[in-house]
Amino acid sequence: MKKHWKISEFVDELNKYLKDKSVHMNTVIGWFNRLEKDRIHSIQRTQETNEKVYDELDLKMALFIRARREEGWSITAIFNDLSNHFDTRDFPLTEESTTPAQFNFNELKKQIMAEVKEVYEEIAATQTEELREQYEKLLTQAPQPPTEQEMKQQNFEVVMLHKKVEMTLEKEALKKWKALPEDQRMRRVGFFRKEADYEKKAEFIRDFINENFEEQLQKEMNIEKR
Repeated sequence: MKKHWKISEFVDELNKYLKDKSVHMNTVIGWFNRLEKDRIHSIQRTQETNEKVYDELDLKMALFIRARREEGWSITAIFNDLSNHFDTRDFPLTEESTTPAQFNFNELKKQIMAEVKEVYEEIAATQTEELREQYEKLLTQAPQPPTEQEMKQQNFEVVMLHKKVEMTLEKEALKKWKALPEDQRMRRVGFFRKEADYEKKAEFIRDFINENFEEQLQKEMNIEKR
């Protein structure tokens, strides 16, 4: 005998196969609502209340969709591929309008209530699925944190860049120091002898590096001067 399930029972049956990779009922509703909306696959309905019921074909499709999602496929790509793997169900022809004598207001009321319920479920399921897809997309686009090896390499490059800037400025400072008049570079020792003022030289080089470090660093990193 062919099995049919209402949505809650259908999701329970689906999750028996998925086990630890179970899906929420709103997600499943969203799948099949979109299949109908895109005119890809029709869902069967009960004659009494027009409520949707799902069978083994729908179960196989749901398992297929879930497997493809696990592989990273988009919903649109999965749905476009369904007809290559399943005999999708055609949509029923619209029945002719009944005559007033055949019109049943109670049946109409039940049908309207069922359709209203489905609309609310469809809105909730569609929004849930769209939000999940947007969240997954953001996760894939987000920059990944650097590995330990990448962090070491970055630190090494920072140290080497700092050293390069200091050496460049030190060489330039020495040139400028040597270009100074002798009386600014030498200090008198006793009455007749002069020698290099190493303390003053070291201070001159240190001040030059500190004053020009930011500008030289910007040059090395190809950053335009602010």
